[in-house]
Amino acid sequence: MVTGRDKNRNGVGMIIDKQLLEDVLEVRIKDDRILLVKLILGREIFNVINVYASQVGLDKSSKR
Repeated sequence: MVTGRDKNRNGVGMIIDKQLLEDVLEVRIKDDRILLVKLILGREIFNVINVYASQVGLDKSSKR
């Protein structure tokens, strides 16, 4: 698993299948909440962006 921080709590992470590991071109960690993984699958390049946005403790209007 690739994570944006050392501790695996309250941050962004991504699980990548072993078969896809050799297809990973780049991993960019913006901060502990934003993670970009660039994959090449066949003849196409895919950018997968994973963002963690905690909503714990926020009121309903903030969540919207």
